Amino acid sequence: MSRLRLIFVLSLIILAGVFISILYLIPSGQDYTESNKAQIIEGEEQWTLQYDIINNEDKDINYTIYVTVDGAVYKDSTVVKQGKKYTYIRHIYPPHLEEGKVTFTLYEEGKTEPIEEVTYYIDHN
Repeated sequence: MSRLRLIFVLSLIILAGVFISILYLIPSGQDYTESNKAQIIEGEEQWTLQYDIINNEDKDINYTIYVTVDGAVYKDSTVVKQGKKYTYIRHIYPPHLEEGKVTFTLYEEGKTEPIEEVTYYIDHN
């Protein structure tokens, strides 16, 4: 009887392990576009705005990027191929700064709301 009880307990442990593996270790199969936070990197003579977009979807995606530096708007667009990463870079030079307000906004084609919007204040004095 004790041997059957031991086999039963071991079977339950193995079953629980398989269940946990299915829930947590096997990916769901649905991947979405990932984006990382924008970052501003201070250099000797400029600041660099950097933003990574990672496309895990099974199609190419078009993006529109707006960067506003103290009211001056810069617009760029890009296509991120399926399974690829795109790094957006915008250089910001001290003569272009008065207030130091920099806003980054990212739109995915077909969506009215931005998928990322962040504002930074650069202390340039």
